[in-house]
Amino acid sequence: MAMFLVLNSHAQLPKLHIQIVSHNEPTDNLNQPLKYATAKAKILQMAEIVRNKNAKWNLQTSDGFVFGARQDEINTGGNIFKTLGMAPYSQFVQIDPRNKNFLGRNIADQWYLIDSLGGHPSHIVGGFIYYICQPSTLTPDWWVYQDSITGLVYGNRIKFNLLSGAGSAGGSVMHCNDLYDFGVFKPDTIDNFYFHNSNRSLWSIGTGCAPLLDSLSDEQAIIDLIKGQIDSISQGLWPANKFYNTRIMTNQREYGPLFFSKIERVIDSLNQYANGILEWATIGESYEAFQLWRQSSGEEYSMWRCGETITSAHQAFESPENVFSVFPNPSSGQLNLEWGKSMEHSEIEVYNSLGEKVSQADCSGKTSLQLQLNQLSNGLYIVYLRSDETIVSWSKVVFEK
Repeated sequence: MAMFLVLNSHAQLPKLHIQIVSHNEPTDNLNQPLKYATAKAKILQMAEIVRNKNAKWNLQTSDGFVFGARQDEINTGGNIFKTLGMAPYSQFVQIDPRNKNFLGRNIADQWYLIDSLGGHPSHIVGGFIYYICQPSTLTPDWWVYQDSITGLVYGNRIKFNLLSGAGSAGGSVMHCNDLYDFGVFKPDTIDNFYFHNSNRSLWSIGTGCAPLLDSLSDEQAIIDLIKGQIDSISQGLWPANKFYNTRIMTNQREYGPLFFSKIERVIDSLNQYANGILEWATIGESYEAFQLWRQSSGEEYSMWRCGETITSAHQAFESPENVFSVFPNPSSGQLNLEWGKSMEHSEIEVYNSLGEKVSQADCSGKTSLQLQLNQLSNGLYIVYLRSDETIVSWSKVVFEK
């Protein structure tokens, strides 16, 4: 079937806003002096790379690193957050408090500490959870951010305005189905996250099919993935009336010589390929650009699902029943897949990072499937859920044995 695209030659193509996002965990014990000092040196090296290459970076931090910085401030009169909060780094780095902290403290306490150290923290919730893998006694945590949060220790009140979650898309033991797609919208209720409700006050921004860069990653595959997003915009495969924001996910534990050489190559390649569409912006800057986009476009919000093209017969993003779970991730060979709605003539396809199909299974009439993929080598793979040759959803998964 022929496809005809009618493009206005005077219309401006959408931007693809992109940032690097990092996180650490309370269990990293970065409050310990030697671990803090090592992490501080690596963070400064990362900040230099980002600044020198005109990239943008959101550092989403748990409070262990902040406690280490507080002791550094007592001992030396300086700390990593004060350094990043001043020139020349402040225009390239944004610091977001994470919702994972030591017991007895919450994200408002975390915000207070970063601010007291001169880090100028954002009002962005880094690493929220909207969907818990079942079975679990845990509940999604994003709903509490609809209202102001009061610090458990310092008593300060903070109103966050933007949820910026992880991008595991299959997740860890605790959570799965993170907001992996492109989208900026106001979630409705705890049971209806993907429905935009203009009466709500809290926005959520997706990770834009974000790749993860670590010591095991093929950086060329990440470059190709983001180049493919740029091509999808420039070639009209994605609609012009959407807002696009993506990122490169990183774990602070990975920072070191091998990681730095990889991230430099990724940034350099993307800077050469940008072609007027790719634009480095922190999450906060992307959110500001989205608000300007709303005014100029007349659109209230934006949603676009990973893997869709403008030729799709439907747009599944807004339907909670089409959420696609792939777990465990990383996987040692067995892969569990779940989705909310059975479809006729549907199948699962697994591709490696070279774009080669390595597995295929019929799933017509089903809402779950278990695959045994012990034959696959370690690395990054893409799992597609198709129906009648249309990609309904897709997810990344890492195999580690």
